[in-house]
Amino acid sequence: MRTILALLLLATLYVASLVLFPVEKVEVVGLRHLKPEDLLAKARLHPGDPWLWVLPQRLAPLQKDPWIAETRLEKPRPGAVRLYVRERKPLLPLPGGDALSEDGVVLPGAGPLAPGPKVEGKGPLPKEDLLKLARAYPKAKALRYTPAGFWVVLDQSTLFAPEVRFLLEYAQVERPSASRVYLYSWGVSVRP
Repeated sequence: MRTILALLLLATLYVASLVLFPVEKVEVVGLRHLKPEDLLAKARLHPGDPWLWVLPQRLAPLQKDPWIAETRLEKPRPGAVRLYVRERKPLLPLPGGDALSEDGVVLPGAGPLAPGPKVEGKGPLPKEDLLKLARAYPKAKALRYTPAGFWVVLDQSTLFAPEVRFLLEYAQVERPSASRVYLYSWGVSVRP
């Protein structure tokens, strides 16, 4: 009998929590490219949901989205829920319309939003190396990678090196004007 009464009490409290404290307002903060309704659908967070049962576990599907770097859930007052989102920023446009973010994550469909140099290449995507080159050569028009090495296409010249470290070192020195520059461990080859 006590078990039945305890179960009835728990069921009554659960139903009361659904009715007494519904979510009245859901606010999404920090979006630049994503749509709030898409995020709320992924998190299964809607007005009318029980406010007491809106827990941080609802953010798990959002944390799997490559566009989202960080999420946080707040309940500033009864009936109100605030979802903070920090989006990743696209940096390098990749072939096929995707982009590489500033922290090395591939963002689907972000190519047109990426301000950096165009990336072309063959083989596995060397994310860290491309990010280093983009930072070292902010005025580059294109970055290319092949099994033979890396190319940096600038306005007036094209640089090649079999390893990224040579290009990074070269970015810090005064460059001669040449149309093609080849960087190797033994020296620099310049073509006018």
